Amino acid sequence: MVHFRRRDVPVVIEPAEIPVPRFSIDGWTLAGTPLAAKMSAKAFRGDLRELETLLHGVAVEADSPYTYERAAELLERCDEAGPALSVCEAWLAHPASKWPEHVHSTRAIDRHRARLRSRLSARQVPAPR
Repeated sequence: MVHFRRRDVPVVIEPAEIPVPRFSIDGWTLAGTPLAAKMSAKAFRGDLRELETLLHGVAVEADSPYTYERAAELLERCDEAGPALSVCEAWLAHPASKWPEHVHSTRAIDRHRARLRSRLSARQVPAPR
């Protein structure tokens, strides 16, 4: 029964940088970044436009939990778990995450963060003791 008493090995997860879109004549763009190249190669053109707008909302610290939740989902969909985790943590550090009307969304983002942490810790080497 050692299986149930197993302790998790602590893993240090480095925070990833959240991509910040730059202003263009058509709105916000991630053009010229590896993320934009990856998303356009996978034919997520509509998702790329949405992600650019959402990441701008994250950069200006919008009070809407949907902005952070959807941005994390889209980043995770294009295999960017590190920035997705950083977006989740940005919402949880935001003062609006403590508001009573955002309790359910904050709980969902916290569960998403836990999933991303477990996925990233499986990829990384355990920290020395």
